[in-house]
Amino acid sequence: MKAYLMIIPVIAFLFNFGQLQAQEEMEFTLEELKSQVLQNNRSLQINESEFRKARARYRQTNAAFLPQLSVSHNFYRTNNPVQAFGTLLNQGIFTEQDFQIDNLNNPSAISNFTTALSIQQPLINIEKWAQRSALNAQKEAQQLQNKFEEKALLVEVEKLYMQLQLAYKGIEVLEQTREIAEQNFKSIQNFYDEGLLIMPDLLSAEVRLNEVENEYIAAYNQLQNLSDYLLFLMNRDANTVVKPVSKLGLNIVETMDASQIETREDILAVDLQTKAQSKMQTAAKHSFLPTLNAFGNLQWFSDEAFTTNTRNFFVGASLNWNIFEGGKNIAKLQEENASLDQAKLEASRYASNSNMELEKAKRQFREAEQKLNRNRLSLKQAEKAYQIRKDRFGEGLERTTDLLRAEQQQSSMRLAYNQSIFEFNYAQLYIQFLANTYTYEK
Repeated sequence: MKAYLMIIPVIAFLFNFGQLQAQEEMEFTLEELKSQVLQNNRSLQINESEFRKARARYRQTNAAFLPQLSVSHNFYRTNNPVQAFGTLLNQGIFTEQDFQIDNLNNPSAISNFTTALSIQQPLINIEKWAQRSALNAQKEAQQLQNKFEEKALLVEVEKLYMQLQLAYKGIEVLEQTREIAEQNFKSIQNFYDEGLLIMPDLLSAEVRLNEVENEYIAAYNQLQNLSDYLLFLMNRDANTVVKPVSKLGLNIVETMDASQIETREDILAVDLQTKAQSKMQTAAKHSFLPTLNAFGNLQWFSDEAFTTNTRNFFVGASLNWNIFEGGKNIAKLQEENASLDQAKLEASRYASNSNMELEKAKRQFREAEQKLNRNRLSLKQAEKAYQIRKDRFGEGLERTTDLLRAEQQQSSMRLAYNQSIFEFNYAQLYIQFLANTYTYEK
């Protein structure tokens, strides 16, 4: 019975530990992970596609300034009196004989090839100019938003890196805890063999071993989950375990009070979206104004394909003014006015929420700092308490349950202290991100 109690947790522990060791590990520095994510992350690639689309929409508005050119080559054959008369004139082959009444009323069929070069040049279209400005603002807003999301992704990578450091540290602590739990189990078993302890004491030690094993399995699964997510961000197959080169440690940033939140990319992007909406409102107002365009046409006429017997041209300008379109323009202006009011409110709300999030993060940092100091002290106290109870237990002065409780408390405080280091480091990082003092190099 005693051998059975001892061998099961040992075999289970060694099996799971062997799984971790057998899994291929790849070591990465934080900078290497960032570089991989910047190069391969699909979300960033999607964002870049969105920017290219916005830039293409903006470039389409070049049509408000640049001319439109077209070339055509047409053929027809006719004996229509009017068409035939005009064709002869266009081709420059009209003769005195063609004025005869019979030839005018019953002309012979004639072929015509026309090559035409047409140009249309916008001169004044204030509505299109305003729309162009709006699309330019949207393009710049998309670029800024992409920059912000890139920075947010790198902060997420740093967080995952720290979580991996924490996970490896947790496994290390649990391995130490396992050794201590085994030593305690052997001591309790020896006392039980000597008749100094009863079976419930031995079973309690066995329960503690199982608890450690469960914690170990959970920690290992958490490590794999974190590793898989990092590999996903790097667009790589999840067939390895990412291992940080550096270990978990306290990271203290010198200046935490600096804030440049007003120049943060996402806030600037929201402001640009508001500017874009303002330009769209301006465009709606200017839709009531006339537009001025120039046009020209150069034509070559011949009775043979791709030849030029004669050349004609005409140029001109057109002033177009849509006075009333059934109230469409008025309703469109009302819609843009409402959209602008909405954009201003959303920008104000976003800025206020961003400041609120920053203040919340600062409070969380102060809480994490206090928690770190308390856990550092509590860990020392837990280690000292366990050592005292262990010594007393060896002298037969301490109960088994008290020893196991002290050992469990020591293990919990080691894990809690490591957790508080992570929370402190991440709280600092998150403040830097929100305050727009976070920097990185590509």
